[in-house]
Amino acid sequence: MRRVKFVLLCFFAMRALGEPDAAQNLRLSDIIYMDQPTGIERSVYVATWPSLAPYIARLEASQSAGVEADLQLRATAKDVSDGELNLLAQLAWQRGSLDAADLAAARAVALQPKQSLNAFQQAMVNFAHLRRASGMVEQWKWQRWTRDAYQRTFELDPRNVSARYYLAYTYMNTPWIGGGDMKKALQLSEGGIALGQNGFYVVRADAHRLRGELDAANADYDTSIKLKVFKLSGFLDAAQEDMGRREWDRAKRYLDWAVHCRPDATKVHEELGDYYLAMSDRQQAQHSYADAIRRDPKNESARKKFTRLVGNT
Repeated sequence: MRRVKFVLLCFFAMRALGEPDAAQNLRLSDIIYMDQPTGIERSVYVATWPSLAPYIARLEASQSAGVEADLQLRATAKDVSDGELNLLAQLAWQRGSLDAADLAAARAVALQPKQSLNAFQQAMVNFAHLRRASGMVEQWKWQRWTRDAYQRTFELDPRNVSARYYLAYTYMNTPWIGGGDMKKALQLSEGGIALGQNGFYVVRADAHRLRGELDAANADYDTSIKLKVFKLSGFLDAAQEDMGRREWDRAKRYLDWAVHCRPDATKVHEELGDYYLAMSDRQQAQHSYADAIRRDPKNESARKKFTRLVGNT
């Protein structure tokens, strides 16, 4: 009964306030999202290995199971190409079959060790292992192997955005004693910017923020918005930092950008609720917390905040 009452309160809160309008008329497809890669793009496969075009056409027709089965048969042939093995590895890890992905990726690298996309595929397979790993030793092992594969990718192709991105954040997030180096993180992000890869403005912003250079960080976050660049954790952390500094207008700007770019993310709406609560706008805070819960009913922190607000109304 209490849960039913709570859900009804969420519903009526959202109905009373209505859904927020889009902050901008910018299409989501125009935004540069900086995040972990979800795989090699199909157009890149065809450009790199034209013989894969029939497989890619079938993938476009939602025949991934059949394509993977055929590639498994091709993997037993003496004339299998590194491109076929690379694609097989990607389909395998995306399906969650990491052992099969390991084998295919390793064979692709062995066939063509100087093809950067093979090292890149191995890095993504290793990262899939890292996300599944439990325990500090296991996580450290896969983190190291992922970093090494991305380092090899970067050495073969400095224009690979994902490799530069991963290495920059590895330097940012690793303690100094373990090889962390904020200066190298800045250098990597600046190198990407010099190559015209605008997504690295937000990476450089994160590096500046972690170094305590908040004015420089905010300048890069502002530039990122102008260039249609977004990174979820970066803008949320920056908004929290600015709320702590009582720079309310900038915090709201970053949160509005986050809502526009990731309207599906529960954390975005919860943090927007925190902003409204700090502004003593209880009604809008209630609405934002309800939005967060609607997107993820398991968000207990947003649920507690919403319940506390409703109980004190």
